[in-house]
Amino acid sequence: MDNSIFKNIGKKLQEARNKNGLTQEQVAKVLGINKVQLSYFENGAREINISLLQKLANLYGYSVEYFLGNEEINEPDIQIAFRAGDFIEEDLKIVSFAKTFLRNLHEMKSLLGR
Repeated sequence: MDNSIFKNIGKKLQEARNKNGLTQEQVAKVLGINKVQLSYFENGAREINISLLQKLANLYGYSVEYFLGNEEINEPDIQIAFRAGDFIEEDLKIVSFAKTFLRNLHEMKSLLGR
């Protein structure tokens, strides 16, 4: 794959993480990966597998397509107010589930024209 694709994915991953107020350390811990690995993905230095990309998308409240696309996708503004420093790993997993649920609900409503 073209290296520019990884750089584009990485840039969007980093922006999504920052928008969610999370550190690389917090995200890495929740996903069970090394902080250095996450840094490589965010810098576009390493290829990311689709399974891990799906987990990151769920955690950040985005679709996988958002990270894979070249253009900006109008994602629903799913924000859950919290202070990231106060969260433990299990809390972040619950936040990830909630964001995924809300994104899916938004998509279903848009498909039904509501």
